[in-house]
Amino acid sequence: MSVLRQLYQLQLVDSEHQDKSRQLAMVNDGLGESDEVIRAQEAVVETETGLSKLRAQLRALEIEIGGVNAKLKQNQDRLYSGRVRNPKELSNLQEEAAALRRRLSELEDGQLELMISVEETEAELSERQARANQIEATWRAEQARLQAEKEELEFRLAELEEECDGMRSQIAAADLAGYDNLRSRLGGTAIVRLKKGTCTACGVDVPTSMARAVEHGDGMHNCPICGRLLFGG
Repeated sequence: MSVLRQLYQLQLVDSEHQDKSRQLAMVNDGLGESDEVIRAQEAVVETETGLSKLRAQLRALEIEIGGVNAKLKQNQDRLYSGRVRNPKELSNLQEEAAALRRRLSELEDGQLELMISVEETEAELSERQARANQIEATWRAEQARLQAEKEELEFRLAELEEECDGMRSQIAAADLAGYDNLRSRLGGTAIVRLKKGTCTACGVDVPTSMARAVEHGDGMHNCPICGRLLFGG
């Protein structure tokens, strides 16, 4: 097997390794926590906190309403008990009853508003929980897919590294040094196919005499534009 063919086959393996390494880096970037999941969960917690405060306010209001009702009952019991005969005291009881009823009306209006707020916040919480669950389920499915892809890529990379080591052991050190130098200078691609007299890397038509030499495997030739080794196949 010619040195050029060996180098070209090595290039194919190295190029695949390079592509798979890039894919693995992208997969690794996608693994881990999701900002979208975190935001959705934070929205749920925020709504739960708001709902807890509203419920606490409603309970406090219900207790206060109960207290006012108790006072009003005591007032009415005393007012209609027949034991109070003093006109001034009766007047005071009636004024107290009116004030208690006004206060009770205010509290009940506030209670109604809070009950509506609690109901609306419960609906919002339910919606946000459903959305967070959906986002998390989608994220978990994507994580599982990425993890499987990661394992597949790591397995293939290990195969390619073993294959590469075997190929390099059969190529002369000087040829490898030249190949590695070109790869480092030319973005990882040291040798490319020449098809119908055209370099497949940069698209330039090489001189006819060079194209014939490459096609016949007569020596090593570099593209006059991009500098890569040309392989005629």
